Amino acid sequence: MTENNGFLNIMDSSVWGGMEQYVYDMSEELEQQGISPFVLTDIGNLEFIDRYSEVATVLPIKLRKNSRYLYVNTVAKFMSEHNIDTILCHTGKFILFALILKKLTGAKVLFFKHNILPAKTDIYHRWIQDQVDGFVCVSKCVYDAQVVKENKEKYHLIYNGINTHRFPQVEVEYKLQDDNFIVGYAGRISIEKGIMELLGAIKILHEQGRGVELRMCGAISEDTLSQINSYIQSNHMEAYVKNLGFKKDVNQFYRTIDCLVVPSKIQEAFGLVICESMYCNTPVITSKSGAQEEIITNGEDGILLDIVEDKTIAHAITYLMDNPIEYEKIRKNAYSRVKSTFTIEKMVASIKQL
Repeated sequence: MTENNGFLNIMDSSVWGGMEQYVYDMSEELEQQGISPFVLTDIGNLEFIDRYSEVATVLPIKLRKNSRYLYVNTVAKFMSEHNIDTILCHTGKFILFALILKKLTGAKVLFFKHNILPAKTDIYHRWIQDQVDGFVCVSKCVYDAQVVKENKEKYHLIYNGINTHRFPQVEVEYKLQDDNFIVGYAGRISIEKGIMELLGAIKILHEQGRGVELRMCGAISEDTLSQINSYIQSNHMEAYVKNLGFKKDVNQFYRTIDCLVVPSKIQEAFGLVICESMYCNTPVITSKSGAQEEIITNGEDGILLDIVEDKTIAHAITYLMDNPIEYEKIRKNAYSRVKSTFTIEKMVASIKQL
């Protein structure tokens, strides 16, 4: 592979989340490692066009529904003009389109697996598995669920990685109230992510007279926001629960909280916000609902919850509050763990090697 070759990510969805940030960070690092990054997205998705234009050359077309097939020759010509030899597909709805482009251009297709779902083995999906050049699984949980015995050699475990350049050491206002232990939540704010149990835990600690404050950071739907606000108001928690909304730059957020709690009740394919917080020297409390156990060793570089309940979360927060020596040990080990294993540099180098 020469330095002039390009990678084309196909990316379009309704909201910006972990997978979308994955492509953004990958594109930025590809440039650093001598590969030209390109992103194919829908012409009507102005947010994605603007964001990805910061780190890649963006080709907007009518990508949604069947309209994309009218533009297959346009994309193939673009790939030829820009020496793009690798297509990176991140969702099944675009894989057939990617394989048609492969047929037209001779490019390789890598299919990235971001979800813990069992592989399908019907005739259509077996054909897909035969045609794709390689599958990239972002965690061992995903790999174990996805790998197909007949094509096992095509499946590769390449851990997700954080863009460490987004998290420099900065001078921050450490706390607004020095007496409070500040608990943070980052990521999509939803019921299945354990947000109501986290609110319940904060309520328990407040009733016990503990000085705690919860700061939530992330995108949220109107329905979820209504439920959360109703709970906060009915329990008179407005003074110590703050919803900060979506933040593009979360470095200062991680560095101004005392711990991050991510009590997800659904299987997580990875844990990007977990790694980000750990890299920022902020301890993490999270559930065992997926790949979190691949990132954290309980009691060494974070705390894992056996059960997501108000009381178990409150107990874990109390442990960090009351054990400063253990807190410091976890904080330092967490940083070392992410720096050694879960960085974007390592991730992109592995993709290039593949």
